[in-house]
Order: sequence, then C-alpha cells, then structure tokens
Amino acid sequence: MPKVILITGTSTGLGVQIAVQAAQAGHTVYATMRNLAKRGILDVAASDAGVNFNVLELDVQDSASVNAAVDQIIANEDRIDTLINNAGAGFVRTTEQASEEDVAWVMDVNFMGVVRCTKAMMPHMRSARSGHVITISSVGGLVGQPFNEIYCAAKFAVEGYTEALASYVTPNFGIHFSTVEPGGIQSEFAANVLKHVEATGGIAICSDTCSR
Repeated sequence: MPKVILITGTSTGLGVQIAVQAAQAGHTVYATMRNLAKRGILDVAASDAGVNFNVLELDVQDSASVNAAVDQIIANEDRIDTLINNAGAGFVRTTEQASEEDVAWVMDVNFMGVVRCTKAMMPHMRSARSGHVITISSVGGLVGQPFNEIYCAAKFAVEGYTEALASYVTPNFGIHFSTVEPGGIQSEFAANVLKHVEATGGIAICSDTCSR
C-alpha cells in the first residue's frame, strides 16, 4: 500500500536518493530541506528518474519550521505514514579543538533535529495507532571513532533515544522505530566535512598540553 513519507535533508546525497527511490516505489513523497534555493540537485534527480514529489521547506533546527511542514502535509494528506530523519551534519574535530558552540551545533542538528521532527509526528501517528520513524544514524553511533568524538556522541544519543522510544511506544501505540547505521558514503555530505576541516586549520592530533 502506498505510504505518505516525509523525508528531511533532501538537498544532496543520500536524501536525494531516498526521495527518488521512494517515489519510484509509488509512495507520496514530501522531500524537505532547510534552504529551498538548494533544491537543484533534487529536481535534476527527479527529472532523470521520471518521478514527482512535493518539496517543502523544513529546518530541523527550528521547531516552528518543523511543525509548519508537518501541519501542511497533514492538511494535504490527512496522515503521514513514515518519517525519515535524514538531515544531519558531519563534524571532525578533537575535543580540545571543538568550541562549546561547535558542540552545541553538532548536537542540535544531529540529535535535537531528530527529536523535533519525531515529536512533531508523534501525536498524528499515535492517533492513527500506526507509523514508522526511520532515522539515518551512523556507524559512529555504534562505535567511537578517532577525531570524531563529538559527532559520535550525537549519534550515540540518537541510538539511545530511538531505542527508548521503541521500548514503550511500539507495543502501546503501534508506531515502529528503526535506525540505519551506514558507514562512509561518498557524497556532498562528506565533501562538506572535509572542506570545513581544511578551512579551519585541520586536526590537531595532540595539543602542547599532551606532554605535561
């Protein structure tokens, strides 16, 4: 049966491919992104695949934006069957190099973004007694990685959050939760991380305090 699917972070990479393949499978797709000016890659992919979907603005760092997108889809379709939390941001920095602002940003995008979107969906799925929340996590949410501890911490938080929800929401309300933990993917996501590292001075393996 065709589903109504909301996907976040569809301006590049994995989000584009998820949106295209979901549309090819016959589902009603709402592909969302923070900045609609960056929808060009998505539009080209849709045209090449011969599919259509709805494109909406949704900034996972802004609760009002999340709620507005969800409300619009509910008004149009009267339901959302599946939420795919795909939006995220990479970050490669040691703890010593990361500022508190850096840490807050990584946690806000990668963890709080998932919380905001899931929270907006819960009343509708709970009322329907059905639904599926799929979150694109990372292998970094299962195994800590060198120079990547802040990003891993955010993804570990996503894993714990999802497992805790599934422990009581699934048996009582029929809403299912899944996390997907991919390894490295060659995409604009990875390229942007590397650009950020290069532009901000690289990675310091050890500071001058390590020998003290």
